[in-house]
This record gives sequence, C-alpha cells and structure tokens, in this order.
Amino acid sequence: MPTLPRFQNGARPQQLLTVLLGDYWHARSEPIPSAALVDLLQVFEVTPSGARAAIQRLAQRGFLVGTKEGRQTSYSVSPMSRERINRHVQSLFMSHLPQEWDGSWTLVGYSLPEDAKGTRRVLRDQLRQLGFGNLYDALWVRPGNHSDAVAGLQASLGALLGTNQLTVFTGARLPESAGMEAVRSAFGLDALADGYSEFIHRWEPAASTLMDGTDAVRQRAPGSGTRTGDAVLRLRTSIMADWRTLRRQDPRLPHELLGRNFPMHRAVAVCSALYDSLGPAAESGFRRILRAHDESLAELATHHTFAASASLLRSQD
Repeated sequence: MPTLPRFQNGARPQQLLTVLLGDYWHARSEPIPSAALVDLLQVFEVTPSGARAAIQRLAQRGFLVGTKEGRQTSYSVSPMSRERINRHVQSLFMSHLPQEWDGSWTLVGYSLPEDAKGTRRVLRDQLRQLGFGNLYDALWVRPGNHSDAVAGLQASLGALLGTNQLTVFTGARLPESAGMEAVRSAFGLDALADGYSEFIHRWEPAASTLMDGTDAVRQRAPGSGTRTGDAVLRLRTSIMADWRTLRRQDPRLPHELLGRNFPMHRAVAVCSALYDSLGPAAESGFRRILRAHDESLAELATHHTFAASASLLRSQD
C-alpha cells in the first residue's frame, strides 16, 4: 500500500461522524447502535467519552434521532427532504462543474441608519451565505438572477428591514471600471485560491502515489487487516472533511470569472481521484466496524464517488 499523509486530528468528532454517515450511510433510515458509532470515531482516536458527547450533540441538533430497545440505544440520521439531499450532493460533487452564465448580475444595495449595526451585521452575513460578494460598502453582487433568494432573505428578516431599505436589481451588467480585481476582492478569491492550493499541496502527492497502487488497495480482502481498513477510512474521511470546508467557503462563481489557472480546477481532480479510488477499501473498513455489532447492518453500507454522483440525485417520485 502506498505511503499516504497522516489523518489530521483537527476535525471535530461531530464533523467526522457526519462525514462518515454521509459517505457510507447515504439517505438510509436504519438506526446504528451507539456502540458502533463510538467504535467508528475511535478509528480517529476520539475517546469513548468524546464520541458519546459528539453523538449527543448531534442528537440535540436534530441530525441524529435516538431509539431504545432494551438496554441498547441506536441512532438514525434524521430524514431529509429530497431537495435537501440533492442540494448536498450537488454542493459536494457537482458544484465545481461549468455553469451557463449570460454575463448578468444580481445587485443588492441597502441603506440603514447608523444605529442599525445589528441589522447590518445580520444582513451582511445572510448575503454572504447566499453567495453574494461585497463589491462596495453597501453594494453586494452575485452572477446570475437570484431574485427569489433575495426575496426569501427579505421575508426572513421581516421587521428588521424597513420600507425601501433594500433595493434589488436583476439582469445588471457590471461596468468595465469595476474590473476583475474588484470582483476578486468582493468574493475573497485570493484567500480561497490559497485554500485550494494548500489542498493540492497536501493531497496531490498522495494522489500520484495512489494511482500506482490503486489495484493493491482495491484488491485487498476486507478481512486481511483492520489497520489497513482503518487507515484508508481515516484518509478518505480526512479528504472529504477538507473538501467540505472548501466548498462551503466557495461562492461557486462561473468559470469565466475564475480563469483557467484557478486552483479549484486542479484541486477537484486531486480530490476525485483519491476519493473515488479509496472508496471500496474505506467501505470495507466501515463494514468491518458495523459487522461487530450487527451483521445485517454491515451489508447495507455503501460508498459513492464523484464519477457516479449523478446517480445519488433523488427523483421527485
């Protein structure tokens, strides 16, 4: 097996568990014994008490739903709507793909009194979460038509915004004087590029090495050594935890605004190569841990890939 980077211990147990369940228990409703969840987190050197605390916090947040049978407590992932599942899949596996753009922008401007600092802070945070960039002091922009998203924002803020305090323009064109430097600054593209470059620096050597040893990883029997299965599970989870963080930070701009050399393009190639190739071995590691608690549950574990991500999108039926 190729030599690969060590798993980074910076990820929180809650994050690790959500990544694990998203990767190998996608859209499943069957509850998993809490002892199995604790064992999964111990692969990442999370103590049993830390694992149980993470499980409880995820249950309090509504991500996990607990059930009890006798003395055994099990947890299932809270049911998610088709739309939410599809948004999640598209965000992680498909949002890097080129998108059509006619060159138009949605512009949002606001005028708030000096004593409305709280409203201003909430409004700016919400606009950032919607993918808008701060072009000038009170002018926010996003490529394409996003009037529905802004209308939803206005409705959610309710009485915090007075009449005519928020103005929206769709189909707008930015003047040439705005320039790409202003756009890069508005969306924090330099810092984002640094994040993708760090991802490449960390994982590209592993991807190159793995391509020479992929067959050995895939062909290793599931029961041929728990250390190998655990190492691959740690590695693949680390990759996805890093990728999730970057995609949450990324405003997902049209490729015309990024340019050919923007490091996101290279980062997704590295990520998909590693994530897809490690899938079978990591799934075996996940199954091994479940099998110690419930053989039937172990058989339900699956993995998915960038290459087949479209198959994860749920239809309206």
